[in-house]
Amino acid sequence: MGVYQSGGAKVEASATTVPGREKGSSVMEKQPGKPKQRLATLITGDYDYARPRRGEVREAVILSIGENDIVVDLGTKRDGIILPKDLELLSDAYRAGLKVGDHVPVVVLKTWGRRDGAIEVSLNKGLERRDWLRAQDLLESGKVVEIEVIDFNRGGIIVPFGSLRGFVPNSHLASAPRGLRGKRLREAKAQLVKQTLSLVVIEVNQRQRRLVFSERAARRRKRQQLLEELTVGEIRTGTVCNLVDFGAFVDLGGLDGLIHVSELDWRYADHPSEVLSVGDKVEVYVLSVDRERKRVGLSRKRLLPNPWYRVVEALHTGDTIEGTVTGVARFGAFVDVGEGVEGLIHTSKMPKGKATCLNLEPGSPVVVRVLEIDEWNHRIALELQEMDISPFNVAGIRFK
Repeated sequence: MGVYQSGGAKVEASATTVPGREKGSSVMEKQPGKPKQRLATLITGDYDYARPRRGEVREAVILSIGENDIVVDLGTKRDGIILPKDLELLSDAYRAGLKVGDHVPVVVLKTWGRRDGAIEVSLNKGLERRDWLRAQDLLESGKVVEIEVIDFNRGGIIVPFGSLRGFVPNSHLASAPRGLRGKRLREAKAQLVKQTLSLVVIEVNQRQRRLVFSERAARRRKRQQLLEELTVGEIRTGTVCNLVDFGAFVDLGGLDGLIHVSELDWRYADHPSEVLSVGDKVEVYVLSVDRERKRVGLSRKRLLPNPWYRVVEALHTGDTIEGTVTGVARFGAFVDVGEGVEGLIHTSKMPKGKATCLNLEPGSPVVVRVLEIDEWNHRIALELQEMDISPFNVAGIRFK
């Protein structure tokens, strides 16, 4: 007889001599069937690897879609079932998009009571729980999201967020001008329905079912982000949002930049409205970025073909032409001699010198004589001939 230990218990076994083996070798006769029985118990027994609990959120895989319910795999022995009353809470578009094999979030409702042994779960609550978690992540990250407005009420506007509904209070709306009240405010909010706004989450309270967004905070964050990203020399596309005497303001996507009137076009413009209109899409060159003062300088002119060579090709030293004063300095006056190309009349080349210069102002028509053309440095020296004359042709070219 021999003794061996299995699972901490000593088991006796008989030993018999096998022909052909050395004397003393033996074969143990183990108790038959026990390892197989234990394995069968693990496979067929009433055992779940991770037993579901009521209220637990699980990622499930759709096994089948019936007319009134959906069966899902919960990763346990028993399948889950989504009942008709839960499916009715989902949008028709979402239900129509579901297919076998999809991964969906579900909340466990009941783990007992059904004759078929299935676990009752809720897809609607699972989607809500997932969206609350998404909202919390957005609150912590401060990320800006784009959402379409679906409705409004007295206190603000309503926006969808997955299976949830979010709220933007009137005080956090940037698309509605400040100071509006009553009917005018309602009309402004009504116009926002079906428009897409940039928003950030500012409050998440699942217990009270409060999900609050802010458009104003989103604009501040986008403005700061753009200000940090912009670099001198890059080209951007924006929308003209305002025109003033000294230039045009362009919305670059949350941050306004200024095109000075001198950078609008090669041609002289007395007012930006001669070149652009509010709402125009415009491509601009970034001239300067002042992050401390939060100011951005832009140019439209730098992206347009320089008319210098085309204009000076028709000019010769000694030509007398008509021009328009574009600027006045203590040392002289700048004159547009055609298509925005400027020449300089030094005060020494004006009748009565500085006294004449003081009488000039931007927009004044003048007659000048070309003294010198410096093609290398793009400079034209002029001499003032007359003022207040009618337009005329010189050398076959009409100058403005």
